[in-house]
Amino acid sequence: MNDPDPDNSSQPPDSDAGGVAARRGFKYQDHVAAGFVLEMIGDPSIIRVECETADDIVLVHQGQCDVFEYVQVKTTEGDTKWTQKEICERDSGNGRTRPTSLIEKSLLTDTRTGQALFRIVSRRDVNKTLAPLKTDMAVRARHPAPISGLADKFAKKWPTASPNGRTLGDWARHAVWQVAGDVEGLYAKNLKRLILLAERHGANPTHSHSIAIYDDLLAWVDRLASASRATEAEKKLVDRQTALDWWNTHLAETEAAQRRVSKPYKPVTDAFLAELHHLSEDDIRRALTGYDARYELKRWRSEQLAEYLADWLPEMTLKASELVEIQHLNLRQKMKAAYRQVESNRDIEPSRLLAEILLHAVLRHRFASEPVACKLFYRTASGTKTFGNAHIVHSGDRDELWLGRAALTTASDYDNMLLLVCGELSHVLDPDFLKDEREVILTLREPQHMLPTTLDTALSRLSPVDDLLEVLCVPILIGYDSSVLSAGFDASYRDRLIEELLERYAQLKLNLPDAIAEIRVHVFLVPIECVATLLQQFVARLGHG
Repeated sequence: MNDPDPDNSSQPPDSDAGGVAARRGFKYQDHVAAGFVLEMIGDPSIIRVECETADDIVLVHQGQCDVFEYVQVKTTEGDTKWTQKEICERDSGNGRTRPTSLIEKSLLTDTRTGQALFRIVSRRDVNKTLAPLKTDMAVRARHPAPISGLADKFAKKWPTASPNGRTLGDWARHAVWQVAGDVEGLYAKNLKRLILLAERHGANPTHSHSIAIYDDLLAWVDRLASASRATEAEKKLVDRQTALDWWNTHLAETEAAQRRVSKPYKPVTDAFLAELHHLSEDDIRRALTGYDARYELKRWRSEQLAEYLADWLPEMTLKASELVEIQHLNLRQKMKAAYRQVESNRDIEPSRLLAEILLHAVLRHRFASEPVACKLFYRTASGTKTFGNAHIVHSGDRDELWLGRAALTTASDYDNMLLLVCGELSHVLDPDFLKDEREVILTLREPQHMLPTTLDTALSRLSPVDDLLEVLCVPILIGYDSSVLSAGFDASYRDRLIEELLERYAQLKLNLPDAIAEIRVHVFLVPIECVATLLQQFVARLGHG
């Protein structure tokens, strides 16, 4: 049996060698037993694990008849390896006439009818004279000489026999010495075994959930070991079916545990839009990026763009906690929920929806941003709504909050739309407006589904709005009727499109209100062959007509 210190009576009262050492030994034994339960879950040939019955641990293997493997766990400390002398030496009391050596104690556990195997699990390694005990049984069958020589030595040392008539020679031939190392190594090995076992069963538990499962297993084997042999014998063992039921229960909880912390915004699709031109004006805190949907077989990709933007609808309209629940059996229901969100917000024009989705897709692709979902559809108490997009952009040591506005405009209405969008930004520095925006973000954001961020202070309700302004960037996206694209394909269209972009950008800058001179503004311009056609194609894909 587990014997952390067989002679603790000689220790001083404040020594760790007594109760504390025993607790460490039992903890170690629990880890060993937990490892065997995990092994049994993955190996149908093991049908039962027992704790503190005939030995520290008993494994029951299935065969033509039951095979009992008696396991002793040795946790005694020491700087040297186990030797033959140490495991064969009897206690000094009673003239050393009683069978008290380690190998004899292990042999005498052979009390049940059936085949017997023996195992010693220790922290310390064995020296070379005991090395044959560490070899696998299959290896011994091919090379029997080393273990046979050791068996002969043990048989000559003591004439002890088990209740089933087996000798120390038999013990050596059917015993395995397992060096498990310290408790930290044993813990890590078992945790790895648990994770690999979960993968085999199609699960991928988080690290924290894996630890929780293993902790529950440790508590279980501790209860098995602590149960009374006299009155609770059935509670000292666990059969494979019971272990499988326990395991499957935890695997069922794994998916829920993953969803609680899953990050739905990590995967992104391949970029559809090609960057046409980029301009940074750091001295005035302005930037421009233009995008091109490109041609395919000399036809501008209007239908493809409409399809691409419609694919982003679920991410734009569903909460992060809803996105992580999507799987093939509820995909239709989730898509219906996305469409219902659009249907219930009829005051949001399809052109505004398309533009905001376009900005959403651009920010997600270019900056791998994390959006605050449903921002476009949220109603504030004041009714004020300027920004349809809110994204966290992770940028080096300081993350940024991007609050954006997007619009589509035809050629005839470009000037009016420009004045409208720029005019809406005039109240961005109003403290009450910024506090409303911050409140919306705090209401909609689900931090458990997003990466850690440095924005917590700026987003705190107790922080001054100055903190928010320091991390704020305002992206403005305008998709417009392009005279270059409407003229049809030309091999040199990109150069003329860049000229058009720069003209539009210069015009937009002139209309930006002076109130946001100190705020970073990033302009995104997307030239479109025909806004009306693209909008019609997009709406058709939403089921509106």
